[in-house]
Formats: sequence, structure tokens, C-alpha cells
Amino acid sequence: MSRSIYIEGNEEFFIQSLQDRLLRAGATLVNNSADSDFVIAVGEGVSGDISIVSGNQESGNSEIVVRIHDLLSPEGKLRSWGDAILHDWARSIMEESKIPKITDHSPRFWVHIRDVCDALCILIMSDRIKKIENELNISGRRAWSADSIIQEMSILWGRYSDSLNYSHTIQSLSSIPGPVTDTNDKQPKRPDLSAIHNCLRQCGSEGWHPLVPMRVSLMEIFAHAIR
Repeated sequence: MSRSIYIEGNEEFFIQSLQDRLLRAGATLVNNSADSDFVIAVGEGVSGDISIVSGNQESGNSEIVVRIHDLLSPEGKLRSWGDAILHDWARSIMEESKIPKITDHSPRFWVHIRDVCDALCILIMSDRIKKIENELNISGRRAWSADSIIQEMSILWGRYSDSLNYSHTIQSLSSIPGPVTDTNDKQPKRPDLSAIHNCLRQCGSEGWHPLVPMRVSLMEIFAHAIR
């Protein structure tokens, strides 16, 4: 269904990403809430028909609240969503400098901004949006330790550098790293994803199944960093 949407808030990059996805789905974006039939509020304390906030931020006065945990973007332009540490690690590895001391070793449930915007678009464009549960959590389904992320970043950047410098060895070419592995440590408690999964299924999708692999996310972080 077509929908006239007004988006307000203080998270410009996230808003732009969501706008782009909604436009591809056929939404009409308007410049005034009075001209809309649905208001999306992004960021702490902003009110609308649906509030989209990071983690434990306070939402505004909204019927539906979506809390996004451990959001990452390859561009590194998110303000308060927590992915700055990934970009710090990438820069340190690229510059061959010491990785900043890790003070919080808690595994994270990273989720790519494309997967999040796809899910939000399904919800917002559905005629069932007004009937869904009033609070939803979104995060990745698997936890990743800091050590495993840094190790994978080092491997990816090393192989890229070897290709640029024509410095591959038999060992580097024959040693193909496997997919990024999740942490073997004690698993932290994951945000409850049952509500978002069920709501997406009610809207006609297959539920919450993030599609962007962690390795692809890390490669995209490097790609944007070297531009």
C-alpha cells in the first residue's frame, strides 16, 4: 500500500538510510506532519506514530517503540548507535598502530543498517502497522566477541594489502580464512527478538533473518575507510 510518511528526529544518517529504503518501496515522503498519514520519530525523546531509538534511549510519546541494539553502518556516520569502536579498530589495523585497549569484552549482537532498514520498511509499509506489539527489539541473532572481530579484520586487511603490493605468498594464497566465527565465551543475554520476528511474519515476510554476513560488513567498513 502507498503511504504518506513524515520523518523527524536527530539522527540524520539513519534517517537518510531509512528514507532511501522507503522511497524504493513506493512511500511518499512529505515535509510536514500534517500532510502525512504516518509519523516516524528517530532518536531519543522524539514522538510519532513509531519511535526508533538506540538500545536504552528514552523514546518519545509513541504507540510503537523499536529499540535497535548494536547497529553498524559501513560509513561510520551513526551518532549514538555504538559502532564507532568497529571503525576505530579498522583504522588502527590499516595504520598498523596498536589497537586501543578493550575495556568492554562483552560480545555484541551486531546488525547491519541495511537489514534494519529493510525490516522497518516492511513494518511501516504494511497495513498491519497499527496492530503490532507496542515495543520491538532489533539486533543481530549471533554474538561476536571483540577478539574475533579484530582477528577477522586483520586477516581481511592483510589479504587486501598483499593483493595491492603483489606480496602474496604460497601460504597467504592457500590459507583461506573461514567465515567470521561467533564467540566461544559465555553467551550474553540477547535482546528478545520474538516480537519483531512475529510482526514481520504477520506483515507477510519470513520473519527476522538478517542477511548481511559479518564478514561483508567488515569488508564494507574497510572499503569506506579507504575512499
